[in-house]
Amino acid sequence: MKMVRGVTDGEDGLEGEMYCALFERYIPFLSPERDPDGVQRCAAYLNELDDAVIDHLCQATEHYCQTYQSESGELPREFATPREVLTHITPSLLIVPHFEKATPVVHMELECDWEPEHGMEWVVRNRHVLYVGPFNGEDPWGSFSPKAVWNFA
Repeated sequence: MKMVRGVTDGEDGLEGEMYCALFERYIPFLSPERDPDGVQRCAAYLNELDDAVIDHLCQATEHYCQTYQSESGELPREFATPREVLTHITPSLLIVPHFEKATPVVHMELECDWEPEHGMEWVVRNRHVLYVGPFNGEDPWGSFSPKAVWNFA
């Protein structure tokens, strides 16, 4: 199976699909820098996330879900395991940023069934979950410390 497929040079940059093992499906990507090597590195990095990082992403996503539901007057969902939250989200775009020091990152836009208007965003860099929360178009190279209230990482 090809990790990256259907690459075209679109108006906004390189576009195509990459296989995401975590969700067991191809997802769209966008590389505004038109960097095919960067696409490959980010795709490989996403597929090589270790269990600790994935568990952190799932726990932070679960916290975001429960906080959002509580603040909107709904009863917060309970999940049997943190990874169960993955069944309630769909990755919609892997954003391949300009590289600093050739460090790959996961910068992802996702849809979630509890917040259909804004969805959510993940940022992982250097094996650290830096941002989980509503999609705000975060800078994956930004400083995420101290964490803002809307950052559930």
